[in-house]
Amino acid sequence: MKYLIFVILLMGAAFLILLSGFTLPTEVALLILILAIASDFYTTWRCLRRGRREGNPMAAFLFRKVGVYKSFGLLAGIWVVIIMFRFLPATEGIQTAIALVYWVVPVNNLIVLMKSRRKSYA
Repeated sequence: MKYLIFVILLMGAAFLILLSGFTLPTEVALLILILAIASDFYTTWRCLRRGRREGNPMAAFLFRKVGVYKSFGLLAGIWVVIIMFRFLPATEGIQTAIALVYWVVPVNNLIVLMKSRRKSYA
């Protein structure tokens, strides 16, 4: 249920960005998205090393079945396909919304990391 609420909030944020009319050039939006994806992978890896669990049910299933490193490789490949066939053909407004909103994921991971760090010092 928590994950569903998280996804709904992401969609709401994307909708607000679209309503604002703010757009970035495709190259800038793509760079921002790639940095967000890389940050998501890195912060997820750090969280898992600290004993935290993956919040995305599909990614958690994949991690259990094939392992974290192979999953990251597979997910990177999936992201390449999504970028080529869904992201790049989209309008600049949609690209901007996706690129900016996806940053919520690594920021959430960072919050989880900071909370787990505080618990380890307590």
